[in-house]
Amino acid sequence: MMRQRDETPHDEHETSGSTTALLLRYARARAGDEGVAHIIEESGVDHTAAELENAQSWFTYETRTALLEAMVTVLDDPQAALRAGESAIVYGVEHARLLMMRAFTSPRPVYQLMPDVIHDISTVTAVEVVSTTRTSATIRVRTTGNHEPHRLDCALTRGYVSAIPVVFGLPPATIVHDECQCDGFAACTYTIVWEKRRRRWRLRRPASSLPAALELAALRGQLRDLQQSASSLVASDDVDTVLDRIVDQASSVVSATAFVLVVDTDEAPIVRTRGAAGATMDALVTAVSRGDQLSTSCAVVEVASAHGRRGRLAAARPENVPMSDDERALLQSYARHAAAALDLVGAVETSRRETTRATALLTLARDLTAAHDADAVAEVAATALPRITGARSASLMLWSSAEGYMRAAAASGHTPTERAMLLAREIRADGTPELVELLTRRQPMHIESARASLSLATLIGTIGATSVTIVPLVAGEELMGVVTVGWPRPLSPRQRDEALDRVAGVADQVATALQNARLLATVEHQALHDALTGLPNRTLFNRLLDRELSSGTNDLGTAVLFCDLDRFKHVNDRWGHGAGDEVLRQVTHILRSEISASDTLARLGGDEFGIILRATDDVRTALAVAHRLVARLDQPLRIDGRELRITSSIGISLHSGPEGRADRMLGAADNAMYVAKQRGRDQVAVAGETEPLLPVPSLEGELRRAIEGHQLRLHFQPVVDVSATDHCTVLGAEALLRWEHPRLGLLAPGSFLPLAEDCGLITELDLWALNAACLALAGWEEASPPCPRGPLRVAVNLAADTLVDPRLVPAVRAALTRNGLAPERLHLELVESRSLTDVSGVIERLAELRQMGVRISLDDFGTGFSTLAWLQTLPVDQIKIDRSFVMALEEGGSIALVRGVLALAHELNIEVVAEGVEEPHQLSMLRDAGCRMAQGYLLGRPMPTFVGNVAPIGLPGPDSPAVET
Repeated sequence: MMRQRDETPHDEHETSGSTTALLLRYARARAGDEGVAHIIEESGVDHTAAELENAQSWFTYETRTALLEAMVTVLDDPQAALRAGESAIVYGVEHARLLMMRAFTSPRPVYQLMPDVIHDISTVTAVEVVSTTRTSATIRVRTTGNHEPHRLDCALTRGYVSAIPVVFGLPPATIVHDECQCDGFAACTYTIVWEKRRRRWRLRRPASSLPAALELAALRGQLRDLQQSASSLVASDDVDTVLDRIVDQASSVVSATAFVLVVDTDEAPIVRTRGAAGATMDALVTAVSRGDQLSTSCAVVEVASAHGRRGRLAAARPENVPMSDDERALLQSYARHAAAALDLVGAVETSRRETTRATALLTLARDLTAAHDADAVAEVAATALPRITGARSASLMLWSSAEGYMRAAAASGHTPTERAMLLAREIRADGTPELVELLTRRQPMHIESARASLSLATLIGTIGATSVTIVPLVAGEELMGVVTVGWPRPLSPRQRDEALDRVAGVADQVATALQNARLLATVEHQALHDALTGLPNRTLFNRLLDRELSSGTNDLGTAVLFCDLDRFKHVNDRWGHGAGDEVLRQVTHILRSEISASDTLARLGGDEFGIILRATDDVRTALAVAHRLVARLDQPLRIDGRELRITSSIGISLHSGPEGRADRMLGAADNAMYVAKQRGRDQVAVAGETEPLLPVPSLEGELRRAIEGHQLRLHFQPVVDVSATDHCTVLGAEALLRWEHPRLGLLAPGSFLPLAEDCGLITELDLWALNAACLALAGWEEASPPCPRGPLRVAVNLAADTLVDPRLVPAVRAALTRNGLAPERLHLELVESRSLTDVSGVIERLAELRQMGVRISLDDFGTGFSTLAWLQTLPVDQIKIDRSFVMALEEGGSIALVRGVLALAHELNIEVVAEGVEEPHQLSMLRDAGCRMAQGYLLGRPMPTFVGNVAPIGLPGPDSPAVET
């Protein structure tokens, strides 16, 4: 049978100590310690302030109401009870419970859990949730048992429930209280209304810091609670007291409605519980004892140490409130404290005669609780170990996995020379077999210098020892270091075993303290640094800038550079946030490399960076640095196998002398940066030297609206078969994009396509042109006579980004299907000089298109690089000789090159089209060279509609060839 202590609430278990603590803390904030003492005296309760402020204690309902009445009287404030409830977020909510609330996205789930929340602080108050919406809730609160409802208790509850939205950065809720139990109603009915969380559209508008500050304070408080709980656990040498404290104080680590501790013994397991009673608790105890798998709303951790498993500790919540991984980790850390406490109590019980040693262990636990960083923990452990073990000396060494060595962080019991030599020594795995074994097995070991490896034996002799006991410091799966104790003489087997046991008992506490110290350091670092780049964040930047300004003199000045990446949003939109993150990391590296080590670089948020230039009162120096950064960032970045170009705009502000303020300097630099952007981006502006610019229409914004506004047009230039000498046959046309701008008129592609590529709109334009060209092609058959050379075809130009865009192939397939076109009638042209940066992606996409039957053309052939290699690599059906070669045909070299291209294309079975034919003699020379297809002004200008029977312009005499379709 299990020995289970009855935790059924009695009269003294009616009001939680967290409620009385709230009242006294609020009163102390209003009237100080003297006011608190006066309230306790006025109330007539038989408890001290310390007892009433112990959140683990319980009191009667009458104690609560007496304190409320006394507080109203002493503070001379009829609204004191209500205001005390409203201050609960600051004075009364346990850190674990506050973090649980913050895990939700809105107040609604918290109000849904109100029955459990109130039950944890008052067993004579029943809560019923009538209804909840996204911004409101209705609850009924009733005082149960033989107790009369009290208006001040009602006011306290109203204040408490109104404060919950504050946790989420919202104003306090509005409470409508139309029915009160004090007025004869069956219960108090509260209608609670809170504001809806609003989306923040302005990126740089500072968000409320209250919820984040509450959360950070709660995290730190939770760690302090964990450390204080650990100290409290080892403050008693009575097993029953320690077991009770383990379950009682678990709520300071994790917020839950029930806790179960099951400790294994040689006889029946010992069970301690807190919270829920009756069948629910019985079922939980049974499940934990059997090791059953519980739901995600429960956390079960092993109470274990290096000495072995002690049992299990479980925390349970309602089914709709899951336990997070962080909370499980904290509960596991607390369980390690509990295991260490049980180990310690067991040792004390079996060796009460060793009073000095037991005192040293308790002192160690208290000192470890007070140690807030790794160096302090190491110093405490190294100082305490000789007193605990009876050794001459001790040390704590930390393991650096990155560097691959152990190094002493603290040492005691050595001469100054020995200590200096030990602290300066690095013990590496290569050459130290004992360290390799320790890293592999992670088990305590005892080493005699006579049997040690040469390097370790030398170190042992250097510190004046003969025998050394080494115990690893392990937290979870991480080896953090070792603790060592040394003796100047060999030890007997019994002495070695005792030393190993004693050091191992301490090592668990030290490992947990080290882990907590690192966790606290991590929390503080994360609060002040950017997770992606590791740079200081805006908060730390302002703090460092204020510190720099406060130390300034009239001779030395400070400059702030506000750097913003231009059009960074397009990187995320086009290539994904992974590419955007890599851009930010590379930009961080570039900025670091361009400023001095004494300057400060921070990521202020998003794509904004801040730089503090110290001892810089000359604007020319700041301008030189800023221009250097702008030029450096203007270079292409290599991201995921492709080159991305991103520019920056920088604003500068300067200050000399005292009375500088960080927020003003940063704001001035921010404003100057916007001036640089208005000037066209990729520039530098100095605060105070610029005038605000009037807003001008944004061509980029107009281009974004051009597609939806039906402002895009296609013009068609015919592609003609010129192989016959007596006539020409129109084979199809090339679709050329135009923009019918409402202010600027009809714009040619050169006026807006570079902007489209720069701002990420080129693919949208290409896909529009693809659909429009296929639609036009479907109507040409009806408007033109049949072509003797087969169905007419249309060619569409595609940019490099479009070629690798996943939407291209589906768009081609849809356009052909929708217009009933054979795939071979669509020619897709890529430009050799620009489109071939991502070769593997282009080849894959072109092969997929050719499998569909679409024909591929290489435009502007001969103007790019590695031309012949592209013909061998790319799946090409046609090449188009660039107009520059056609214009220079009269030069001997050009016609020779054209003949060579034609011969090569003939061998590869690739069509050739000559572009830019504008003169009759050019057409004649191309015919003589064997070119069969051409296009140009001579054969037809780009027109809004396809014309298949236009005669060539400028052919002389009656022998001019006729053009037919």
